[in-house]
Amino acid sequence: MPTAPPERLVNRWVLHTWAGWVLGIPLIALLALAGEAVGIGGSQVLVGAGMGLGIGIMQARIIRQVLPGSAGWIWSCVVGLSIPFLVTDLANLAKVALPYSLPVSVAAAGLIAGIWQSFLFRARARRTGSWIVASLVGWGLAAGSAAAADALPRTQALRGIPGLLAYLFLLTAGGLLLGIATRFGLARVLAGELAGPS
Repeated sequence: MPTAPPERLVNRWVLHTWAGWVLGIPLIALLALAGEAVGIGGSQVLVGAGMGLGIGIMQARIIRQVLPGSAGWIWSCVVGLSIPFLVTDLANLAKVALPYSLPVSVAAAGLIAGIWQSFLFRARARRTGSWIVASLVGWGLAAGSAAAADALPRTQALRGIPGLLAYLFLLTAGGLLLGIATRFGLARVLAGELAGPS
């Protein structure tokens, strides 16, 4: 019979993931400013790198209690989240018409990061496929929230303070959705580890 996963750890995971998402927003802005200084300010890869860095730093605070070291986790977030956006940037440089969709790019980034992270989890657990699914779902939900925030001003449905509050809620809700979805993946990985070989 599997032992229950440590509830405190997986609950803290949700808060750290949300905090990482919130941290990622100013990091994207800082990278965009740095990109402007070197002539790549409009590069989409800066979006993935900034959000990946914020999420990676905060999730690593929990992951280091589960895995040896946390640098690999941070790299999986930064690189994994950057790859789909880098493909878009390279296609633009090559003048290749590649349809761009923020939700699709973010979901693809979540899948790449999730696969990388599932290999990291294999240091502790045999079955890590649930993590890949949780990562894909979590990043897909987060992307949907960010896309809704992006579309809200164009609808002009809400203006003034209510519109601003709705925008901020949708923008930051992505991290909470990501944290909740991946919480279940983390709990399953830890439960599988504690269950031992079958």
